[in-house]
Amino acid sequence: MPVEPLSYPDPPLTDGRIGLRRWREGDVECIRLAGTDPDIPKGTTVPATFTPAEGLAFIHRQWGRVQNGDGVSQAIVEVHSDRAIGLMWVALRPQPHVGGLGYWIVPSEREQGAATAAVRLVAPWALDALDLRRLEAWVQPENQASQRVLRNAGFQEEGRLRNFLSTEGRASDALVFSTIPPER
Repeated sequence: MPVEPLSYPDPPLTDGRIGLRRWREGDVECIRLAGTDPDIPKGTTVPATFTPAEGLAFIHRQWGRVQNGDGVSQAIVEVHSDRAIGLMWVALRPQPHVGGLGYWIVPSEREQGAATAAVRLVAPWALDALDLRRLEAWVQPENQASQRVLRNAGFQEEGRLRNFLSTEGRASDALVFSTIPPER
């Protein structure tokens, strides 16, 4: 059975300072900068050793996710410059009407509210456009910054999944955060 492609938000999501848009081949510098943080390549497909070809391959994989119906991957951008500074990923989980959230910001752009702004932008869109009843994020307990992002964006911590994540062959716990559509 063929999978139906997903769509990007139209118009692109923005709060006037931070925006989300489809990845462009010109965004390879963002991928290079992401690879300078040793933790980003460990939990993502960002190349640990950057080459322009690997950066483009990463961007092409993000486009493929929408075409394959896996989810929607977008660049987090500074609106005034249209410069990509991070990634926002909404995955479709195997459970019907459940989505997963993932994001990262390049090291030089952290602690300026970009991740929180991006989560605030994408969550209502994902719940509505993707017909989700739940949008969740899994965070390693030691990742205090990501926990702050989710709390500040209105997600609630629900619990701990023991030995749930695997990074470099090591198991770690995950804290579960989620948001659901408002009562109608």
